[in-house]
Amino acid sequence: MVQQNAVIIRNAVKRYGKDLVFDDLNMTVQRNSIYGLLGASGCGKTTLLSCVVGIRNLDSGEMWVLGGNPGSKSSGIPGPRVGYMPQEISLVGEFSVSGAFYYFGRINGLEDEEIETRQRFLSELLQLPSDNHLVKNISGGEKRRVSLAVALIHKPELLILDEPTVGLDPVLREKIWSYMIQITQEESITVLITTHYIEETKDANKILHIFIIIQIGLMRCGKLLAESAPQELLARYQCSFLEEAFLKLCNIQNNTVTLDEAQGSEVEDMRGNVLHQDQNQHCEPTKAYLKYEAVSKRPVSRLRRYKALLTKNGTQFLRDYGGLIFAVVFPILQMGVFIIAIGDDPKNLKIGVVNKEVENCNSDSNFGNVWSDELTCHFGNLSCRFLHKFDNSIATQIKQNKKVVETINKSINLTNEKPMRNSIFKKLLFIFRLQEYYEDIPKARQAVQNAKLSGVIYFSQNFSEALQIRVEEATFAKDSDLLASQIQVFLDMGGKLFIF
Repeated sequence: MVQQNAVIIRNAVKRYGKDLVFDDLNMTVQRNSIYGLLGASGCGKTTLLSCVVGIRNLDSGEMWVLGGNPGSKSSGIPGPRVGYMPQEISLVGEFSVSGAFYYFGRINGLEDEEIETRQRFLSELLQLPSDNHLVKNISGGEKRRVSLAVALIHKPELLILDEPTVGLDPVLREKIWSYMIQITQEESITVLITTHYIEETKDANKILHIFIIIQIGLMRCGKLLAESAPQELLARYQCSFLEEAFLKLCNIQNNTVTLDEAQGSEVEDMRGNVLHQDQNQHCEPTKAYLKYEAVSKRPVSRLRRYKALLTKNGTQFLRDYGGLIFAVVFPILQMGVFIIAIGDDPKNLKIGVVNKEVENCNSDSNFGNVWSDELTCHFGNLSCRFLHKFDNSIATQIKQNKKVVETINKSINLTNEKPMRNSIFKKLLFIFRLQEYYEDIPKARQAVQNAKLSGVIYFSQNFSEALQIRVEEATFAKDSDLLASQIQVFLDMGGKLFIF
């Protein structure tokens, strides 16, 4: 029956570009059993497992895992129903051993008390390092054991292990096999394991003196050569070791030996015999199977998943000191370079002035002070007042001649009070720092185009009067008054300082 099988694959085809990974592959994994997928490196084992857990999709063919199509929303795969230990270590290096348990436990819907209980048990079983050790600081073998532990923590229905016992000592390896046999019997967990230790799966039957279903699938060049119990395979091909049986199957695939030398008619229809047990069954799950699968799903709180992800991201950020320093120092350095290069206020720019209100503020004896009539209080010469209050650091100082200096000194000597002399001196000096006045806009803009000036400031003829009307009448002011009260600026937009 279909519900007796955890994984069913029929006519599976997968390519990476033009390279064929596996071709017309068929495989059946029974429930509550250990299935060993054996094959050399590069034969497609890891790719097949990634398709089973829903990370990759088949190019063609059918695949059912725990009654559903991997990757579909209703199947729950990938998810808590499957525990997956990849061949390459995929743990977060900044996690402590305890942090890795809590992260994967919360992702898979376990409460913290249950996580703590499972952590104590698995730490003792797999001889894990202390809880506060960081993953990036432990050895490669310890990392593999931690990876195996977090795959086991939530007791998944299907446990997929890609080369889990590589680099382990024989005593611990036997202990792991004993535990996997135990969970298939007592907790109804199906184990799909890949290994290149061919004798390892055969010896698993001898670890405990009890009967348990253990299957192996021999994979080579993207094809499943055989699928049966180890002892049955040895008896069928009259071999003492699985390596011998595997070699005969490889020779049959390569047509390097005759059929008589490889048990003749018994292997003639090898491809059909491998899948004979499940070949006549349809791959679509029955209604009873779907009902069973729906009951077996573990509810997972989204809030706990968010908490786990936030904890992971925060831990990675705070414990990666190089990244932390980079994240803090680099923006400060970037802002400093920007300010030094182009971000500071412009200095010593050559500014031209077209003032229709006062032809030249330099000749104005009042130096731009606000004029007011005692009766009417009308403003006058506001353009000069603006120019006199202009930031001195922006304008470039013109080379002063003797006449200019004498004029300034005479003006200073007219006043005896020191504060007044300083004020007049600053105003006069600034006036001569401003660039020369221009009669009209065309001449001034031509100077800008010729790169003689960085910009031009323009005041209309009735600037002060229009500005007073704008202040007094506000929104009721005429458009002509609004336009006349504006200070118009024309800049050299080809300059980098203005573009930025």
